[in-house]
Amino acid sequence: MKALQRNDVIGTFPTSIGQKRCWFMEQMHPGNRGLNLAVRWELRGPVSSEMVATAFNRIIARHEILRTCFAEQDGEPVQQVVDHVDFKLDDVDVRALDEADRIARINAIAVEHAEQPFDMEEPCLLRVVMVRTNTQKAELLIAVHNAIFDGFSIGVLGHELGLTLEALSKGLEPNLPDLELQYGDYAQWSQDYEKSGAMEAEQIYWTETLREMPYFELLTNRPRSPSHAHSASCASELPADFDTQMSVAAKRLGTSIFALGTAAFSIALSRFSEKRDISFAVQVAGRTDVDLEPLIGIFTNPIVLRYKVDTKCSLTDHAEASRDIVNGALAHQTLPFDKLVQVLNPPRDPLRIPLVSIMFNLQKAFLNERMYGDLELVSVQSHSPATLYDLNVNIVGRNIGWRMVIDYNANLFDADTMRVFSDLLLDVFARIVAQPDALIEDIPLVARDLSVDEPEGKSIQLATAPSKPFDGTHRLREIWADILAMPPDKITGSFFDLGGHSVLALRMLARVGEEFNQRPSLYAFLSDPTLEGLAGQLEEPEASIDDLQVEKMPTQNSTSSAIWELIELRQGDVEGPVLLTVNQPFMYHTLAQQMTSGSTVANIGVPHNNALEELGKIGFDGAMVDAAGLVSERYGNRPLVLCGLCVDGRVALGLAQALNQIDKKVEVVGMIDTWAPGAIKAFSNMARARDGWRIRMRRLRYYFGLRMSGEITWRDVFSQNAFAASLLGKVGLVPSKSEEAGLVDATVDCLVGQTRGYDFDPYKGEAVLFVTRSQGMVPRDGVLGWSEILARDVAVYAVNGWHGDALTRSGFEKVIGVLDDKMQRLMPQPRP
Repeated sequence: MKALQRNDVIGTFPTSIGQKRCWFMEQMHPGNRGLNLAVRWELRGPVSSEMVATAFNRIIARHEILRTCFAEQDGEPVQQVVDHVDFKLDDVDVRALDEADRIARINAIAVEHAEQPFDMEEPCLLRVVMVRTNTQKAELLIAVHNAIFDGFSIGVLGHELGLTLEALSKGLEPNLPDLELQYGDYAQWSQDYEKSGAMEAEQIYWTETLREMPYFELLTNRPRSPSHAHSASCASELPADFDTQMSVAAKRLGTSIFALGTAAFSIALSRFSEKRDISFAVQVAGRTDVDLEPLIGIFTNPIVLRYKVDTKCSLTDHAEASRDIVNGALAHQTLPFDKLVQVLNPPRDPLRIPLVSIMFNLQKAFLNERMYGDLELVSVQSHSPATLYDLNVNIVGRNIGWRMVIDYNANLFDADTMRVFSDLLLDVFARIVAQPDALIEDIPLVARDLSVDEPEGKSIQLATAPSKPFDGTHRLREIWADILAMPPDKITGSFFDLGGHSVLALRMLARVGEEFNQRPSLYAFLSDPTLEGLAGQLEEPEASIDDLQVEKMPTQNSTSSAIWELIELRQGDVEGPVLLTVNQPFMYHTLAQQMTSGSTVANIGVPHNNALEELGKIGFDGAMVDAAGLVSERYGNRPLVLCGLCVDGRVALGLAQALNQIDKKVEVVGMIDTWAPGAIKAFSNMARARDGWRIRMRRLRYYFGLRMSGEITWRDVFSQNAFAASLLGKVGLVPSKSEEAGLVDATVDCLVGQTRGYDFDPYKGEAVLFVTRSQGMVPRDGVLGWSEILARDVAVYAVNGWHGDALTRSGFEKVIGVLDDKMQRLMPQPRP
């Protein structure tokens, strides 16, 4: 995140703990959909889109947090308030559609609107779509970033919107009291409070309560992997008298409906997992002062509830124990979750949220559904963009009744598994209100009978081989800190999310090789680019996996290849499409992290010099057959999109044809600056010479432009000229070419030689071409000489970048936008 330079900033404040958590998660995974909040309301009555837009503009002017963006100062995030934002209400009219099409259209808009990422550096992290369904009814689809909004804020926004619309409909000014505080004031106060040492008593309470607490998680259908979570939902309508039954039971036990709900939830988790030390998180509103209640902002704080489930106890005894657990936690709720993690300092795992894997919530809807004059606001179940937890269970009551929605990580769980758990939880709720004296052990266990999707040879247990402890992690952390120019205690998560890039990664791996006398391959590092992952690659097992009494996990490459190595840069939906890139995995790493479609992004490439020698021996056709076998076995019947830059685009096309030969369909082949073999011969030697000089000048102008905008250094500019680069190298200002860079160049030379005169068969599948500014001459056919090979309707996209920069800088958005759209269309449809 960069420090902002803007003239309209009227105030700069520290970030609250909640905002800092959002900022950090955004740095780890830019565009994280799990930080988006979606709200859906039905607006009934005579109201125009102009009135709604005016009302939102009034509310935005009233609340500074809705005119806030985030910047970085001295390495720390701050929030900046601007004096004005240009809020625009999106207006969609679906009245002409029949009911079925109208519902489908609204749901599609809701999903797209909710999942579109926000840019935290731009003010007003709020957007609204008004969908007109008839003359007296419209739906409001609201998406907002968690850094400026929480659940309680829904009620604040809804109430102010209702009052403002009522006043506007009558030609009056809304009667809203002045705000005594703004969110920035709260953030400043919370920072001062944290520094005062006033949280010591709470730290002692939580340390004692959570001492030696094991990390609780449910058995999963699939092992965890370093990929963006693909979220899915399991919804259930609760009985019409759910609220009444829970109220009566809670009153009988002298507890709250919420505490009774957590008791039922902990029992369900215990019976499902067959564990007794159960823990999960709940959100507390965090508005401990009445002056905070009128504000919009993020005040919520996760707190951890821990239960020791005694199966010999009755449901009543467990509910009474839950009352004390909840009351104790609420009495010590002001210790921020992030501070709690620091205090307890549990072992970090990049694949898990610290301390808890599950979130639970039970409450009435935040929106007060009521009439505002002739207008009525009604809460509607909204789409959940993503979940940050393995499970996020929300039980919400509205005027029309109560509903339970389980949002879960579909990379880990199958829909059938979640339905089994949902049914179990509903059964526990029914028992706790109707059979309070029954014993917990009377509730049947289900986990032992659960049928999970477990492929042959794969264990869903997290069993690993014992290994010799790696005692160099501290030194490894110091190397990363030096390379990334960061404090050692900030080294957590992916190397690339911490600001690393290809050059720094190669430099880091070279330092690792010098320090430890062993150097993981580039491909091995990219499969898990974390400190823990790299340390694991430097460990030496004391025993072979074959000697252990556990089932073996299949490796990513169950088919061996002397030429190719196949790695995943990002794992997505296990049934979804795969974007398979060719060679130069560093170039595609950023692309992989920015894809929003939930697809898998993989790379197939030549990993080392021995493989390159084998490529030279076997030839292009043999290499394509070898690669096709590897890809087919790894990805089975999943949809494939192939992509390559320059000569690697020819590899992508050759691989697609080889896959077609074994009845493995390729959906799309993408080629970036890829000329057809022999196409250059259409130009004379003189034309090619003139073009070479023009290209050199255009390249320098392009890189000078990047230098003027501050994106690169002067050394980077002069490195683009061979003569200047050689001079800089002699004086040590340009590092010598790394082994990996040399391998890339040698691989390109080998493939160019093998395909220079290659005769490609006509390809009937879909292909897209990307052409950057580095291509001066363009053959008359407009498709880089492919007119006789590719279909006549091949799409050609102009990219504002310079060859390799198409994947790393200027042209990135165009390339990823086209590929992401195609991957999105190939995603599996949700099961009914």
